[in-house]
Amino acid sequence: MRMFIMLSVSVLMIAMIPVSAPCQDTPPSADKAPAVFESIWGAARLYANEDNPVIQSCSWVGRYHGQYWNISSEGSRQEDWENRRFYAGFNTKLFQQFTLEVQININDDFDPVYAGLYDAFIQWKNKANSFAVSLGRLDYVYTGLERSTSSKKIKTMERGLVVNQVMPGEVIGLYARGQFAGLEYQAGLFSGSIADEFTHFDGDFAALVGFSRELPLFYRQGTLHLDYLFNNGHADNNAFKPYRHIVSLWHEGQWGPLAMGFDLTAAHGVGGQSDLLGLTLLPSCDLADNLLIPKDKLQLALRYHFAASEDDYGLGFSKRYEQKVASGRGDTYNAFYLGLNYYIYGQKLKLMAGAQYFDMAGVGSDETEVTDSAQRSIDGWEFISGVRLYF
Repeated sequence: MRMFIMLSVSVLMIAMIPVSAPCQDTPPSADKAPAVFESIWGAARLYANEDNPVIQSCSWVGRYHGQYWNISSEGSRQEDWENRRFYAGFNTKLFQQFTLEVQININDDFDPVYAGLYDAFIQWKNKANSFAVSLGRLDYVYTGLERSTSSKKIKTMERGLVVNQVMPGEVIGLYARGQFAGLEYQAGLFSGSIADEFTHFDGDFAALVGFSRELPLFYRQGTLHLDYLFNNGHADNNAFKPYRHIVSLWHEGQWGPLAMGFDLTAAHGVGGQSDLLGLTLLPSCDLADNLLIPKDKLQLALRYHFAASEDDYGLGFSKRYEQKVASGRGDTYNAFYLGLNYYIYGQKLKLMAGAQYFDMAGVGSDETEVTDSAQRSIDGWEFISGVRLYF
């Protein structure tokens, strides 16, 4: 792993050598965002020359997500500010077909600055047929509606409970995607274990396969997806959640300013982990644009999220932030989200705010026997607002 990082740093240093003239800022125009944003984000590109046969571009990349949260349930209330995500690194295009990227996690207090790798991979892409293969540490954005959307572009402040309980975060492995006969496909093979930087390969494996195709349904445009994730359930697996089979059928549709996402996810537990079923509806509407500055946008986002486990106590409250005011486990979960997103510079800079009501039924403890009469329902309110930016 250290050799990979050293190689990455070396490529970055080479990329900064002025082999040819760097790219020039695009002149501002009436249909573009204010020039100040173009200048700020343009400064992240250190070098660009598509005619260079070795290095086509090199850019600083990263993201910062900071948010204030306030949650209350059954008379308990907590609030705080969190630096939710703080990543920084670089992305380099090489030999017309390769991409090398490394990003690190940064500690909130910068002591130390380095808090482990976020991603570190090399990708080969065949421009002729859009086939691409990535190898290394990857953000798992491959299964289901919400998990397949990068945190840079999600319309809600946090993903739903099922995603957090069932889907993995970062993984180590090989991922491929491409197109064939009108279908888009993806496949992956991943290590079952993960550490702050790489893996010891002592958790066996997990595998992914998925297909999608354009299918508008009731919309002007839309795509239907079917994803399947297999986890062999090794005892030392710490990269994937304790579910052997996960299947997600989901669709995204768009009709002018209106958009709708639908997701149905089923997961079969490993060992004593209960099976579960999750449903997500994610409509949104672009309310207005060019409100305060050119190319800004105000968006309304809603979400209904449902989850049910086959056995008692198969669902846990979300670690962020429900577990701060609610404890125990339940079997049925409902949540309603209402939020506003203000896009200042597209997805690259936006302000978000959302409120969510959640209710967990059948709450008790799976560690001690309780009667049905001892089970209860716990509900609460959650409010989060914050800033999202990436470059």
